[in-house]
Amino acid sequence: MAFLKNDRQKKWLSYFVVSFISALFAWYLERFFSGLTTLYFSYDLNIKAVLSSEGIRFLTPVTSSAWTRDTLVTLNLAAPIMNLFLGLFMMALYVFVPRKTMSMALFMIWMMVFSFTGIFGSYVENNVAHTGLYELSKIMNIGVVFQIIFVVLSLYFLYIMGIAIGKLVMLTIPASFKKEDKIMFSFFLLIFLVPWILVLVITLKGLSSSSLFTYLLGIVLLLPFNWMQEPEKKGIRLKPLPDYFSLDTFALIVYLLGIFFIRAVLSSGMSL
Repeated sequence: MAFLKNDRQKKWLSYFVVSFISALFAWYLERFFSGLTTLYFSYDLNIKAVLSSEGIRFLTPVTSSAWTRDTLVTLNLAAPIMNLFLGLFMMALYVFVPRKTMSMALFMIWMMVFSFTGIFGSYVENNVAHTGLYELSKIMNIGVVFQIIFVVLSLYFLYIMGIAIGKLVMLTIPASFKKEDKIMFSFFLLIFLVPWILVLVITLKGLSSSSLFTYLLGIVLLLPFNWMQEPEKKGIRLKPLPDYFSLDTFALIVYLLGIFFIRAVLSSGMSL
């Protein structure tokens, strides 16, 4: 293919491929960790559940005495808290590991995106659909006014996380992908927006309406990437991302194997 003879286009293509596979693996991994966390606590609380590609499904009847107030609180908070720790861990890892391969950096960025969307996006969706954390709010006697305030704050924090991750992106992407101290719009489209859309298209069939709504709220987090200016580098020693090399090929193979493994586990269903 003639266009691959151009070094710049090769570089853009390598970023796109790595970003897309990293995003797909990060999405499956985040869902798997979220479901597994809830599944573990449900087992510990004597609630029968199955983790599948459609999410977690509880088998214990709602009339069972096992469904106590503490059980509802624990099972509804398990995944959001796990996502909070996962997102913060990835953010800290991104900051404190100065040298990263292309595949490592993009994987961590997508894990942050999906983890924080899993916290704040899920809260917004639950309140819109009157499920999950909304039911928890009712149990804790939180009024409608405060619920609306918390929804607005969740959207705000989702936006703030986008700004924070966008700054990390600006600190590490090569100068050739920046224009006037901002990320090039074409780079934002090819490396972030298009892979995000492709992941949605590929996984759409197995998504519930609630998961779809939560996923779409991720756009609130992604958009700040586009207009984020490069911050000052005081105290931060992050190196620009290197070009694609052999270690990235190995990482992509691992990501693809991880995707197939998680899909196989979720397709057959998992219980404890």
